[in-house]
Amino acid sequence: MVKQIISAVLALFFLPIFFLIFLFLLFAPLMAFFDIKSVIEYGVPKYNIYFVALFLISFTLYLSVRVRSFHKIYEFIPVLWPLSTMLFITTMGLAFGLLFMNLWAENEVISKGIAIFLSIFSLILVRMFMSYWYKKYPISVKMFK
Repeated sequence: MVKQIISAVLALFFLPIFFLIFLFLLFAPLMAFFDIKSVIEYGVPKYNIYFVALFLISFTLYLSVRVRSFHKIYEFIPVLWPLSTMLFITTMGLAFGLLFMNLWAENEVISKGIAIFLSIFSLILVRMFMSYWYKKYPISVKMFK
């Protein structure tokens, strides 16, 4: 009984944090895309917060899958886990794209054309990985039952 109360209280504290992180994850690919676009247009580097954010997001997603009382959110909203992984992987590809664009804009380590090519290539590589991954492990409603 005490264990159930403690897990319910912990879940109550975790859910708002999870939804804030998920809300950021929902808009992170769009924000990263516009950051890349502004670096291309203005030639000024943007601060790449996405690697730090991905660390925090991955820790939150790990806790939500590992801890049973946090895991129940995926039973209520089954589409949340596949959507989270797709957004996470896409944000990772765009974070690398912004890194390549910042290499050009900040230090001119690589040329602008090569930076744009590497940004596009990182996004294509991530999308190919997701295609392979979801072909090998299809999304199923039964995955958390």
